[in-house]
Amino acid sequence: MKLNDWLRWWMRIILPFVGWHVPVVLLRGIARGSNREVVLLCAGPKSKFILTRFFAQEPVVQRSTRVPVWRLQRLLDEWRSTADLVAVGIDRVSARLFLSPQYLAVPRWISSWMKVPEDLLAYGRMRKNAQADIRRIRIKNFEGNLSREAADLDLFYEKFYQPYVSARHGGMAQIAPRWMLRHVFKQGAILWVTQAGKRLAGVLVTHQNGQFLSYVNGVEDGRMDLLQSGVISALYVHSILEARQLGCTDINMGGSMPSLHDGVFRYKRKWTDSLFLGEAFIAANMVILLRWNRMEGAVAEFLSQTSLIYHDQEGFSALWVFPHDQPLTAESLEQHYKLLKTPGLRRFDILLPGAAPPGFTCPPGLRLIELAAVELTEAGGINDLG
Repeated sequence: MKLNDWLRWWMRIILPFVGWHVPVVLLRGIARGSNREVVLLCAGPKSKFILTRFFAQEPVVQRSTRVPVWRLQRLLDEWRSTADLVAVGIDRVSARLFLSPQYLAVPRWISSWMKVPEDLLAYGRMRKNAQADIRRIRIKNFEGNLSREAADLDLFYEKFYQPYVSARHGGMAQIAPRWMLRHVFKQGAILWVTQAGKRLAGVLVTHQNGQFLSYVNGVEDGRMDLLQSGVISALYVHSILEARQLGCTDINMGGSMPSLHDGVFRYKRKWTDSLFLGEAFIAANMVILLRWNRMEGAVAEFLSQTSLIYHDQEGFSALWVFPHDQPLTAESLEQHYKLLKTPGLRRFDILLPGAAPPGFTCPPGLRLIELAAVELTEAGGINDLG
């Protein structure tokens, strides 16, 4: 069994037992981007990604309780009439067994992949952003080297990984347990980025069956100033070089939030025209389930600022609402589409406040849907009723 498969199998077994008693809270606050008062019904581990994108400030708890997972759907049905949006953080086994299928299923983290280029310098010359990163790494003399020394795992975990994740993601930080990363390390290595012999950043990696996998990054003491100097870009570049040397054909570029608007995701997308998407292994057995009473209003405002990547059959699609305060013309729609379009998606759904503007040619993979004609299908996807 592959390492990733073993870890996911193990977590699939234990998570339903860990989360059988589910916390449920009803939160009221001010919507991000407006003065509208909104209500969010949360169950299970709260997604800071959803909370911070939905609310402008810390919301107030109106009601709270805990229920066994087999009674969760009944409680959600009782409470959701007062909520604009329902967000359930739950393991996938429990979701299938105890919850209605009428939710939009969003991964907690999205994992990005690309083909390993045969010649990195030639690859960079074809992509302005990649070329700038490669040039900066050479100027700063960032070097890369692999380590399989057992003591390096604890050093990486305590001085690089934990501080970096906490500093970078704050309340949204999801820190993998040490035992899990130790198990990965036994079958892989840490790729360090150094400058004048000093370790500045690292990434836990493995390679098997032609795939080079990046699991978690770390930066010395979580120093954000090192990000500005380009150490994360150096991790990308030296990972590509190492993957090429090992004869790998595909490389994992790490995880990011499940949104086309996420800054980390947008950076990775600039590196390649052939991105393909998966789930970050740490959160692969967890899912965020979203449901709403109506799309107009608070939910539409939320989705206009935060596009979502969601599970769609065996792949991923994306959902975004065209902003209601912007003119809907062929030119503006084309501009937004070019900014957000992403390789690797099965489909990109854009919800419009009215009919598609005349003169806009809809490319393959893009679906335009009128906002008033939207519901969730039993498969968790978006259904056009129009």
